[in-house]
Amino acid sequence: MAVTPAPDAPVQLVVFDLMGTLISDDGLVARAYDAAIEEAGITPGTDAFTNARARVDELRGRPTLLVLTDVLGDPVQAEEATWTFDDAILASVPDMTEVPGAGHVLAALAERSILTAVTTSFTPEVRRAVLKHMGWVDSFAATLSAHGQRRGHPTPDLLLHAILELRIDSVGQVVIVGDSPSDLVAGNRAGAGMIIGVRSGGAPEALLADAPHTHLIDSIAGLINVLDAPHADGHRRASDR
Repeated sequence: MAVTPAPDAPVQLVVFDLMGTLISDDGLVARAYDAAIEEAGITPGTDAFTNARARVDELRGRPTLLVLTDVLGDPVQAEEATWTFDDAILASVPDMTEVPGAGHVLAALAERSILTAVTTSFTPEVRRAVLKHMGWVDSFAATLSAHGQRRGHPTPDLLLHAILELRIDSVGQVVIVGDSPSDLVAGNRAGAGMIIGVRSGGAPEALLADAPHTHLIDSIAGLINVLDAPHADGHRRASDR
């Protein structure tokens, strides 16, 4: 399907993924998944562990419970492993830092009166702890987790909830920024005017390039340049809607 042009109307809302997009991952999420898988009884260094980690990498960006349920095949075991994952992430919060340029970009968007929101596969407890540590509690008009009836990426639930909550006039005036293929598929399914993939999360380039997008950039630091000159150079597919 041909690329959907960037919106002619002013951008009203930019929705960010959290880890890997705004916050440097530095292997924190991978280590938390390692701890969760080991807690479930899969021994590091075994083929079973290697296969489980490979599957986790394929599903990154989706809610943790869904990822671990798929990997472990047991909902009860997956729920317990998710607690281990959350504990590991919470223990890592003091070490988290922003992706270089993230604070500058958020300030620049605020100066332009462009609303911002965060969506994440983290639980609300983890999301709140991360935003408090970063000093971003009041930086976003909406902060949403995959929780309860709100499904996570690649479904569009979180994005559409933010659009409705903030009373955005058109989905074409919404920009989605994420570091995983799941984030980009969700943006496409929501009909966002721009779907921007960032390489800062470490997703394989081939997977990002294959996911629906209008732009791929190295990191959030390049976002303002895209908004100022939004020539779309990516692709979108009807099959991903």
